[in-house]
Amino acid sequence: MEKIKDNYYFKAFVRLSDYSLKAAEYLNEIVTNFDYVKLAVYKSDIHQIEHDADQERHQVIANLFKEFITPIEREDILAILSAIDDVTDMIEDVVMRMFMFNIQELRTEMALISKIILDCTISLKSLLEEFCHYKKSTRLKELISVVLELEEDCDTVYSEAVRRLFMYETDPVKLFIWEDLFYRLENCCDACGYVSKEVEAALFKNL
Repeated sequence: MEKIKDNYYFKAFVRLSDYSLKAAEYLNEIVTNFDYVKLAVYKSDIHQIEHDADQERHQVIANLFKEFITPIEREDILAILSAIDDVTDMIEDVVMRMFMFNIQELRTEMALISKIILDCTISLKSLLEEFCHYKKSTRLKELISVVLELEEDCDTVYSEAVRRLFMYETDPVKLFIWEDLFYRLENCCDACGYVSKEVEAALFKNL
């Protein structure tokens, strides 16, 4: 097998993060222009994004198994690939739950969190674009911090949203549904934060 160029895996990280960004953009579009009669369309569209991301990841892993020498540790490549894929999966999961719960109207907090998720994925892609320069980069630590700060912002909005939910929602079914949705939305930002931590760990191991 012809040797894969060293930047192949770094470019793969960026390509996979672009699927996460596309999923976040689509979630934000759903929330901004929500129409409950399109729930099945939303589910189908977001699943296609997730499926394409999976296909990309499987191809990268197949190439990785054939490699003798990799630019960073093999287990770090696998961990980062998996963590990025989790971001896309988590976003799909939100839309899937909206479909399953037959959501017909949205709470205002959902728009706030979906915007933070979008910002997280934008920042995550910027981080992964810089990662290939890890030996000389002076920006990586700052870019990691940006993602982690957005994760903290999401935690704050999430905790306040759940508190308001329990203070004012009297319908037990709606209480269950929205607590679950808020939790899954928050998981999306947590997943972005986890990618940045995996990058940080790989950075220290491979310098």
